[in-house]
Amino acid sequence: MADTESSSSDSTYAALTDETRIRILFALADQYDDAWSAEWPSFSELREQVGVEDTSRFSYHLDELQDDFVRKVDGQYRPRVAALEIVSTIRAGTYEGDTVAVDQQQTGYECPYCEKTLIASYRHHQLYVGCPSHGAAIAYPTPPRALADRTLEDVIDLSFRKHACDVRLFRNNVCPHCWGTAGFSFPRDSVPDSYLLDDVAYATAKCDTCWVSYPIPIAHTVLGHPSVEILYSRHDLSPTDAQIGPHDLARISEVSLPDSKSPAAQISIELHTDSLVLELDESCRIIDWQR
Repeated sequence: MADTESSSSDSTYAALTDETRIRILFALADQYDDAWSAEWPSFSELREQVGVEDTSRFSYHLDELQDDFVRKVDGQYRPRVAALEIVSTIRAGTYEGDTVAVDQQQTGYECPYCEKTLIASYRHHQLYVGCPSHGAAIAYPTPPRALADRTLEDVIDLSFRKHACDVRLFRNNVCPHCWGTAGFSFPRDSVPDSYLLDDVAYATAKCDTCWVSYPIPIAHTVLGHPSVEILYSRHDLSPTDAQIGPHDLARISEVSLPDSKSPAAQISIELHTDSLVLELDESCRIIDWQR
């Protein structure tokens, strides 16, 4: 089975090794919006858009892309989802080398241990936020495109908001990256030494199909739940505040793991004068909540 998958992958990726084929995918992706009200290009129209004069050469490269990346319907050529994903990934800068880097900058957050200002930086396609003395608080995979027209502060906020969305998908057993089966499990016995919140109870977010697997505070597995978002919005706090800083869920919550199977975990959140209690099953699905 592994050999078959490897052979299939090799054949698929080989189709992307020529610049003309990549230009074909870009041309089709760029026409995606117009195609909703117009038609997809014919062979000659697509060849003109890509800028290849040799008909035979263009036909060869287009044939190499068909089935996996392009399909022909009534004489017109349409991109498959795989083609659109490839174009998006290229334009995000994911395949580029370390062409974008941002030196360390101070954030508005403090280390929970030493109260030093947390430092943010961007390198190797990763957003880092951490303490100079106690290591990284977060390290998010982030493509260079994210910083093209945003400040580092904007990217930090977007990363936390995206993570809250990812957590919601994990609670629904969906991997936010490959759409495979995924979920949470707990308790987790150990976390990397660099994690700032190493004195809290952790779970594991893991996909059964792809590479995704990382520690996450059990209190963070309720991110994105309506009751939590309403609680924070009542105090003019954002999804970012729920993940870092003085109002971090992992710092203002008490997590208990009862001996009984239901609930498997209970999270009690105290935010100023408000309180919220959520009950979780063994997969961190929220089975009940109350104020």
